[in-house]
Amino acid sequence: MSLSDIMAKVGDKVRAALASVKGDKMLLLIVILLYLFSIMTVLSSSSFLAGSETGRVSMLVGQLGIIGISGVTLWAIYKYCTLNGLMRFGVIGFFVAVGLLIFLTLHIRIPHIMESQYINNTWRTILFGGHLQIHVFEVVKVFSVLYMAWAVTAWKDEMALLEENLTPQSILEDKRGFQWLRRMAWNFKAEWMNSPMFKRTLIVYLPFILVCGLVSRGSNSSAVIIAFGMLVTLAIGGFGIRKLAGFIILVGILAGGYMVLGKSDSDGGRIGTGKSRFEAFFSTYESRLAEMRQQMKDGRATRSDYYRFIDENRQTEAAKWAIREGRITPLGKGPGGSTQKYKVIGLFGDFMFSFICEEYGIVGALFVIFLFGCLIARGTRIAHYCSDVCARTMVGGLVILISGQAMLHILVNTGAIPMTGQTLPILSDGKSAMLMFSIALGVVLGISRLVREEIDREEAGLEPVITHEGNDEVQQSLDELDALDTNGLSEK
Repeated sequence: MSLSDIMAKVGDKVRAALASVKGDKMLLLIVILLYLFSIMTVLSSSSFLAGSETGRVSMLVGQLGIIGISGVTLWAIYKYCTLNGLMRFGVIGFFVAVGLLIFLTLHIRIPHIMESQYINNTWRTILFGGHLQIHVFEVVKVFSVLYMAWAVTAWKDEMALLEENLTPQSILEDKRGFQWLRRMAWNFKAEWMNSPMFKRTLIVYLPFILVCGLVSRGSNSSAVIIAFGMLVTLAIGGFGIRKLAGFIILVGILAGGYMVLGKSDSDGGRIGTGKSRFEAFFSTYESRLAEMRQQMKDGRATRSDYYRFIDENRQTEAAKWAIREGRITPLGKGPGGSTQKYKVIGLFGDFMFSFICEEYGIVGALFVIFLFGCLIARGTRIAHYCSDVCARTMVGGLVILISGQAMLHILVNTGAIPMTGQTLPILSDGKSAMLMFSIALGVVLGISRLVREEIDREEAGLEPVITHEGNDEVQQSLDELDALDTNGLSEK
C-alpha cells in the first residue's frame, strides 16, 4: 500500500469522524488546534532540560498525558451532558470549589491526604495524596460562572412565579425558583425570607463576595477575572442593569477598602504585590534600577535587596525583549530558537505569548489571536441559537471567561497593562488550568450538541430537549437539603 493510499484512508476516517459530530465542528477544530499547539509551545519554551532529570521524552509524555485526560473529560461532557445535568454539575462543583478555597485560606494540612501549599509567596494550591496538585483558583474560575448561570436562571424563575399571583399553596408546591427557601420561610414564619432582596443577597451577592474575597488573599488578578466572569454571566442572563450597577458600586467600595485596610503580603494578603506591580508599570525599569543603586549607596538597601529587585523585574523585561526578538522574520526564530527562555524561568506560564512571538513571529502571534477570536465568534453563534436562558448564559459566560483571560495575558505580555500572572488558556503550561478550561469548552461543545439536536427535533415536529423544567434535578437536589415538613400546610 502506497503512502498516498494510507493518507487517503486516514483522511476518510477523519472526515467520517467529523461528520459524526453533532456539535459545533469549528469549535472542536479550534480546541484540537489549541491542544496540538500547546505541545509545541510547552516543550520548546521550557529551559528545564539540560542538566536535569526531566528530559524531552518525559515532558512530552507528561504533556500528552494531561491533554489526554483533558480531552477525554471534554469529550465525555460533550457526548453525554444534558442541560439539567450541567446545571447540577455547576452547583455541586461550585460548593466543592468553595470548600477547597476555605481549606486553602485556613492553611489546613492533613499530611499525605490534603495539604495547603505556599507557592510563589502565596497560598494557591492543594496537594492530594502527596502527588496530585490542584490549583484552586483555576477550579473556582469555571465553576463560579456555571453557578451564576444557574443562579440567574433560578432567580428569573422565582420572579416569574411570584408575578403569577398564585395561591400560597401553589407557590409552596411549585418547584421553580427557590422552593426550598419558600418552604423555610413558611415553616419559620419568616416572611422576610421571601423578599426579593434577601433572595438576591443569599443566592447571588454573598457567594460573589465570599469567593472574590477569599481568592483576593492569594491572587488579586484571579479575583478580578472571577469577578468579571461572574458579572458578565449575570448580565448575559438578564439579571438587570440597575441591580448590577448598584452591586458593582458596592463591590468597588469593598475592594477599595481592602486595598487601603487589607493585610500586607507578609500577613497573608497580596496588597503589597499589587501596589508594586502598579508602581513598576508607571515607571521605567532603568529609573527604578537607578533608584535601587542609590538606596544601596545610602545604606537603605543591601546587596540582597538589589539582586532580589533584578529577579523580580527580569521576567517582564525579558518578555518584552522576546517580543522584539520575534520581529527578525515573520516566522520568528523558529521552534527551539528562543534565548529568553533561559532568562525567564516561568516563560512557559505567565509569558507564553511573548515566547510565541519570539519563536513563531508575527505569524504565530496572529494565529493565537485568530484562534481565540474564532472561539468568541463560535461561542456567540452557539449562544444565539440557544432557546434556553441558562444554556445561553453558560455559553456566554464561559467563552467570555476563556477569551477574556487570553486577552488579559496578551495585554500583560505586550506591556499594555501591569503584570497579573495569568496564563494563556490551554497554551500555557498548567495541568489544573488545562483540565478546567477543557471542562469549560466541553460544556460549550455539549450545549452546541443540544442545540443541534433541538433544531433537528423541531424540524421533525418533536418536543425540544434543551429547555429546563421547574422540577429539574438541581431543584430536586436542593430540596434534599430541606428537612422541614410541610405536609400540614393544607390543614393550617
